[in-house]
Amino acid sequence: MGFPERFLDELTVKTDMIALVSNYTQPVRRGTRWFARCPFHSEKTPSFTVTPESGLFYCFGCQAGGGPIQFVMRAENLEFADAVRFLAARLGLAVPEEDDGAFKVKRERLLEVNRMAARWYYETLSGEGERCAEYMRGRGMSPAFARRFGLGYAPDRWDGLMMALGARGVSNDELFHAGLASRGQKGGLYDAFRDRLMFPIFDLRGQVIGFSGRALSGEAAAKYKNSAESPVYQKRGVLYAAHLARKSEKPFWILCEGNVDVFMLHQAGYDNAVATCGTALTDMQARLIARHVSETVLAYDADAAGQNATGKASSLLEAAGVKVRVLRLRGAKDPDEFIRAYGSGAFDKLIMDSSNHTEYRLSLIEGKHPPDSDAEKLEYLREATLLLAGLPTQGERFVYGSRVAKRLGISEKAVLKDVDIAVAKRRRGAEKAEQAQTLRPRRQQNSAPLAEEKALAILFRRPELETELSAADFTNEETRQLFLARETPPHTMSAGTARLYAKLMAEHEGLDNDAAALKDCERRIKERALLAAGDVMAKYKRYKDTKTPKETRDGS
Repeated sequence: MGFPERFLDELTVKTDMIALVSNYTQPVRRGTRWFARCPFHSEKTPSFTVTPESGLFYCFGCQAGGGPIQFVMRAENLEFADAVRFLAARLGLAVPEEDDGAFKVKRERLLEVNRMAARWYYETLSGEGERCAEYMRGRGMSPAFARRFGLGYAPDRWDGLMMALGARGVSNDELFHAGLASRGQKGGLYDAFRDRLMFPIFDLRGQVIGFSGRALSGEAAAKYKNSAESPVYQKRGVLYAAHLARKSEKPFWILCEGNVDVFMLHQAGYDNAVATCGTALTDMQARLIARHVSETVLAYDADAAGQNATGKASSLLEAAGVKVRVLRLRGAKDPDEFIRAYGSGAFDKLIMDSSNHTEYRLSLIEGKHPPDSDAEKLEYLREATLLLAGLPTQGERFVYGSRVAKRLGISEKAVLKDVDIAVAKRRRGAEKAEQAQTLRPRRQQNSAPLAEEKALAILFRRPELETELSAADFTNEETRQLFLARETPPHTMSAGTARLYAKLMAEHEGLDNDAAALKDCERRIKERALLAAGDVMAKYKRYKDTKTPKETRDGS
């Protein structure tokens, strides 16, 4: 599988890396490079770099790196071919498909199998799914919205789907690769979903990429069961009902824990509700939200697990640049139960009264440490100080610091002073980390074991320089492969080689006296090769000595 090299060259050259990256993070120019917080992991200090002239990115924190295709593969959770199509669509370029037939057929076939399964589950609901329909009526789920969401029923049979789709030409292996069949201990296949209310999971283009099955009784091992990951479905990058929420006119999304919560909210008029697919919120899902809205209301369950998930999700969303508000569910354990008990009007009021993340976390701190005694006041102040020190502006720290002081009945000046001390401590820690990150490449350049990387950086930046090195001189397999790929465009390199290439270009920028530096690297590499050879000979001599009779070694 592959695209014409000329097309990939055009795609890479025409892609504006700063414009591309700006859809996921906010880069700031420093000299010839741009820095930003990495869109692939949470961080406070920017360690993600972009060099627009070479079309490369590299993160010193998580070591992600490469060109625009590799960036899109990670950012959008796409395979190579789909990342190419994504960039081509962005640039308005026609994609030559003649060299990509095998991959395209495989992906489109899995999507077709999922579509056929969704249709069969939907038809089964109105056939042998009376028990499931009764469950839905008991939950207040209207048939009209069930059709809109494509809900269906997986019957309580081991091979219902396999038999039905097999008659339509779908093999059991195809069902297995689509996550619709599971393999038993003896190697046989059976339906992955049985006796469950089926929720098709759609991508943003409205294609069925997976399923989530809700158990009809508490006897099942798990309330929700989700499709196994496949070439078309990776749950860490998908939000249930995002294909509907993206069309909503509301300026924010409501993030829930379960599919039924989302269904009931849509039915009540909240077409901006979404849910994670059986996992805690991931950084990829947070970035997906950030691309569509600037604000999110968290409507997680009211139990301890929901509170814990709220804290983690808030941090990820704020790191992605999304403003967070938190819904305080009272008198119900989840949005579904609240809507059924109190109606949409009461839920509207909950949204209007929802607190931002800081207010929510302060309320949790007070719940743990009610300020009824001096000891609890001190614990409350300690945790609140750490929380407020992490706020981005002095104004926010002043507003919430004043509230804390009033709640504790102590001096506002004393609270703000503690917060300032904590802020300074955090800043010193961040500056040390950034300094260490900035100095690390410089220290590495002077480190003999990394002479191979420095030599490669020079050779890539100054291809006209001649070198005495050969692939055999490189002791590290990654650097050896990159040396062999010197005449290869970055977009045609393997993922690991492209990442190393981006790393070297980021770390070894602006080298002085390249020719002399290359000669120094060559000397150190050759010397190390000789030392390694000498070490091998020494080990061989010691081995021979152990095999030689003692009297021979003594010369007798």
